[in-house]
Amino acid sequence: MLILALFGGLILNAMPCVLPVLSLKVFGLVRSAGHGRAEVVRGTLATSAGILVSFWALAFAAIAARGAGAAVGWGVQFQRPGFVAFLAVVVVLFCLNLWGLFEITLPTRLAQVGAAGPREGAAGHFASGLFATLMATPCSAPFLGTAIGFALSQPAPVILAIFTAVGLGMSLPYLMLAAAPGTARFLPRPGAWMDTVRGVMGFLLAAAAVWLFYVLSSQMSPERVAAVQLGLLGLALFTWLRHRGFTGAALRGAAGAGMVMAAVVTLALAIGSGGTARAEQAAATNGLIRWEPFDRAKAEQLAGDGRLVFVDVTADWCFTCKVNERLVLNTPEVAGLFTEHEVVPMKADWTNRNDEIGNFLAEHGRFGIPFYLLYRPGQKPHVFSELLTQETVLAAVREAAGQVAQR
Repeated sequence: MLILALFGGLILNAMPCVLPVLSLKVFGLVRSAGHGRAEVVRGTLATSAGILVSFWALAFAAIAARGAGAAVGWGVQFQRPGFVAFLAVVVVLFCLNLWGLFEITLPTRLAQVGAAGPREGAAGHFASGLFATLMATPCSAPFLGTAIGFALSQPAPVILAIFTAVGLGMSLPYLMLAAAPGTARFLPRPGAWMDTVRGVMGFLLAAAAVWLFYVLSSQMSPERVAAVQLGLLGLALFTWLRHRGFTGAALRGAAGAGMVMAAVVTLALAIGSGGTARAEQAAATNGLIRWEPFDRAKAEQLAGDGRLVFVDVTADWCFTCKVNERLVLNTPEVAGLFTEHEVVPMKADWTNRNDEIGNFLAEHGRFGIPFYLLYRPGQKPHVFSELLTQETVLAAVREAAGQVAQR
């Protein structure tokens, strides 16, 4: 299981959620390579440390939550609007930093840890490791769901060991580069082109912020979402004023205070919203398949009556879920096969906290999404991989339909 966790963490680096952060790390490595091998080793080890520390924090949080009787799972923090808004604030600040409007100035002692000048200090590399893990949590990778599901049903030492293995897997590319820093010479040399790349990466993070707004739109009223967006706009405005408009220390301090206040107001608006699930979204019929809201009792009854029931456990914050829905499920081939064999499609929306869905996942040994299951008459349900393919869905449905026809 530790090997599965290691591979799952490694594959996380290729998931869409992590790509904006990964692009930042490539930029940072190019900059570090210009200062020699020692700088590359220092930066990659600091990034790896940030990833490992964040996974240890997730492990201890899961252990504490389970001990308190709360629901645990991979990515469940995205069910809290306050966390999503906090991540939006962080993303916006990173974006403004890349566009040259915001620089983090550290106290003298910390500045010695995080080197000055054009270099990105160890503190910056460490923070990017933390940020990469935060952005990775709404994604699930092959092997990861199995490993995390196993871990969360085991004693605390096993949970810590599995999460450590996932963290090591995710940090493996950086550890390999630290072991062979000479490979950094194949990266392009630093130059004026980096300013252009820096701006482009800022737009990648801006796209990540748009995605976070999309998640918030499923957790809060439109009025609150607009208020959060205005708060972030205020954050950007005060940042711009601090960088461009104000020259005196007092005025720059006032602009800095405005930045802090805008961030606090944004988080307060999100935390106060609660995050109530909206049933009408679970019953959405957009696309080629007419989904029904998930009803476990009804699904089991239909299976008992000889029907096939396909269950999609999804969430608006689950990027992998959306990719699978767009490229696999919402296709003429799958929709046509569902219609041909009278498959009942049910969608369980886990965007907001739902204990019934959480218990359903736990009973099948899963604590994260996406999760796909096919109820079959007279047999155990068929569980699919997190990364769905059209071929596996079509094959499973045809096989189950053939067995129903022979009964």
